[in-house]
Amino acid sequence: SSGINAEYGGFAENDGYCSTQTISEIRKTGCGVSSPRKELGTLAIHRQLETQVADFVGKESALVFGMGFATNSLNLPTLVDEGCLLISDSLNHSCIILGARLSGAKIAVFKHNDVKDLDRVLKRHIVMGQSRTRRPWRKILICVEGLYSMEGTMCDLPAIVELKKKYKAYLFIDEAHSIG
Repeated sequence: SSGINAEYGGFAENDGYCSTQTISEIRKTGCGVSSPRKELGTLAIHRQLETQVADFVGKESALVFGMGFATNSLNLPTLVDEGCLLISDSLNHSCIILGARLSGAKIAVFKHNDVKDLDRVLKRHIVMGQSRTRRPWRKILICVEGLYSMEGTMCDLPAIVELKKKYKAYLFIDEAHSIG
């Protein structure tokens, strides 16, 4: 034996607090929904979690998804489409890039965590407008990650919010690696 006890949390016990709580929750909610909420519904535990997350981040409400990759790749196309501009940090995760591509929006990229470059990209695309018509964008969405896990960098959120307000854009923040 190596002398290392990997069972430090009490999760492998057949009886005791963890087992009792687990059995109680399974009786109330089942083992798992394992499906989109549109398919099998929203449970009270979903609403409780969303209320707790909203309280934690100081917002009116929150929407929680069970899978990060699908959250970004499948929901970005519901926020923007043709006639919209999506501006992405150059080091955004592939799920954001896929969602941007699936959306049909025009995609522009700014240098990683470079607020001056983001400002330049915003100005340029606002002045130029849509490609053929030069009409204003129906919506501009800036996409960043709160914490870039591979680089260990955090976005400059206060400066990005300032630009978002200045240009009347929307902001999408992937918080999967920062607050979960």
